[in-house]
Amino acid sequence: MVRRREVVGGLGLSALLLLFPSLAVAAGPTLKASKLGQKIVYRGYVYTVVKSKGKLVWKQGAKVATATASASAKPSASATPTASATPSPSASATPSPTPTQTSTPIQTPPATPDGAFVANSSELKEGQVKIIEVNTTKNQYTSFSFSRLGGKVYAVSIICTHAGCKVVVEKTELVCNCHLSIFSPFDGAAQSGPARLPLTRYVVTEQDGKIYIKP
Repeated sequence: MVRRREVVGGLGLSALLLLFPSLAVAAGPTLKASKLGQKIVYRGYVYTVVKSKGKLVWKQGAKVATATASASAKPSASATPTASATPSPSASATPSPTPTQTSTPIQTPPATPDGAFVANSSELKEGQVKIIEVNTTKNQYTSFSFSRLGGKVYAVSIICTHAGCKVVVEKTELVCNCHLSIFSPFDGAAQSGPARLPLTRYVVTEQDGKIYIKP
């Protein structure tokens, strides 16, 4: 008789679970609760082990959301347009070689039988003395003293013959600041001071309004 009641009771419980599935969820996991705070997901719900009346039992928690994975996949598509923006700056780097071609003006003295180009004739007035740097050979510059007297242009070295110091222009004379030797800017003759030898003279010509020197 007892056995018949157990069978009938079991059939009745299974019928209730079929009619009301929520009761199966409320029944909790079949796994034995063995550790306080333990959590598992069972039939879409989170269960946590709690202590009730001195025993460890499962307590039903919130329902697990299943739509989160589909939402996370949507932002991944937005990453693709960003790659299209990167090639555009690289194209702007290609025109860069053009300025390098325009910024290479190299001034070289014209090759003439009269020597290296010094300056235009209008830049040296009558009675004036100037020290001018001349491109004598390929990008090698040398300074000379130029003067004009009676319409003729003279050129002498600016290296003092006494100790090798450079002379400077003082009005219409060339003076060495090291030992105060004084030279004529026209023929380079030593006029006073410890220097006795004249400054080296150079051949100067004028042609078509330009001054040339043969160093």
